[in-house]
Amino acid sequence: MQQLTCANCGNTYTGQFCNQCGQKQAHRYTIGHVLHELLHVFTHADKGIFSFAWQVLTRPGTIALDMVQGRRKRYFNLFQYLVLIVGIGTFVMSKTHLMEQTVQSMNNITGNKVTGQMALMQQQMVQLLQKYFNLLQFFLIPVYALFAWLFLRRGKYNYAENIILSSVISAQMNTISIVSTLLFASFHSPKVIMWHSLVAILILISCFVISFRQFFKISFLKALLYSLLVYICAYIVQLVVISIVLFIYVMLTR
Repeated sequence: MQQLTCANCGNTYTGQFCNQCGQKQAHRYTIGHVLHELLHVFTHADKGIFSFAWQVLTRPGTIALDMVQGRRKRYFNLFQYLVLIVGIGTFVMSKTHLMEQTVQSMNNITGNKVTGQMALMQQQMVQLLQKYFNLLQFFLIPVYALFAWLFLRRGKYNYAENIILSSVISAQMNTISIVSTLLFASFHSPKVIMWHSLVAILILISCFVISFRQFFKISFLKALLYSLLVYICAYIVQLVVISIVLFIYVMLTR
């Protein structure tokens, strides 16, 4: 059998794949190859991004469990998907200005007259959250994982494995949030827009419940209890961090 030299790592091998790095025998690119590779990424039956997105929506805990137990090759790269979907979510949030509209609608409906320095701080906070929405999403992943690990320590999964679970939950939540953000942004009624925050919380807790049930193999009631505990604790941490960042930001921009 003819010996080949791998164009990727320089190893000499026989067959179709390099036995050192796993790359297939390289060929010169043609338009047909480029189109095939592009189509393959999006539509591959086993590992395509659309297939993975559907699995993230319906089987988040199962995906995390498979990955933790070593069954990883069957899925699209989790972290590539997470970066992509959070990026799209941040872009949608920024362009729709839904966060600003939600805060304004709540102030109008509740009759909360925010003026002066308080109005400025509220505006700065919303702008920061909207601008750095992606960083907040990535920051929350290890926070969610920490509390999941603390509350479910009887399980056999370590903190790093809980980060994998939280990453899948974040991917699921952001995938759903893109649709919900576009939906709410299409309404111009302040009463409708005001419900956006509540819906976002319900989406997050639902994602935790589904994932915890599938990953930890626990009942719905236990999954709901742990989901609420994780959400409340993470929310407190989030408020503290945002307050500190906002204070520093205000001090630096004076």
